[in-house]
Amino acid sequence: MSRINQLLQNYRRHVSLPLRTNTASAQRIWFAVYPPDDERRLQHRLQEFELATRESPNRLSWHLIDLHGRLAEWFAAEDPEDLKTWFAHPEDIELYARSQWKDRLANIIKSEISALPDAERTVVALAGLMELFDFLEVSEVLETLERAVPGYLLLFFPGEREGNVYRFLCARDGWDYLAVPIVADR
Repeated sequence: MSRINQLLQNYRRHVSLPLRTNTASAQRIWFAVYPPDDERRLQHRLQEFELATRESPNRLSWHLIDLHGRLAEWFAAEDPEDLKTWFAHPEDIELYARSQWKDRLANIIKSEISALPDAERTVVALAGLMELFDFLEVSEVLETLERAVPGYLLLFFPGEREGNVYRFLCARDGWDYLAVPIVADR
């Protein structure tokens, strides 16, 4: 069985479990952890995760937020003179990303979540995390969203997990987080 098939099977099992209401926000955050080289395969299968969510006994709603292209949108929204300054010193772009882009992403995501009709019974799936690499860390974005999601937050996390330590793209230093892991192995 392929790793994405296994991840999907494990997700189906998890989303079918009885939901506990009034849980801490960390317990309503699910990390679908898979090897980074399976990113494209996962992207082509996102609708199957949606179907698994909607068909589960819990009958949850689904809302996908894909971060692909969000970096280009941020650059396009900036003043061209500012961009010239930034690109004259590319090592500084990460500093701007940590403040401006992180806030912009958080506001976009929070806005989409607040517009959901039944947010408490919705799985908000965040895909395309590779867009963050070299500019933001997943932990920084997650920190701004943790309490903004009244339902469930599913992060499609390309990386690895060891215990409660997650390593984004198997490259960054890991961080300890108490999310519910859904993994691509048995």
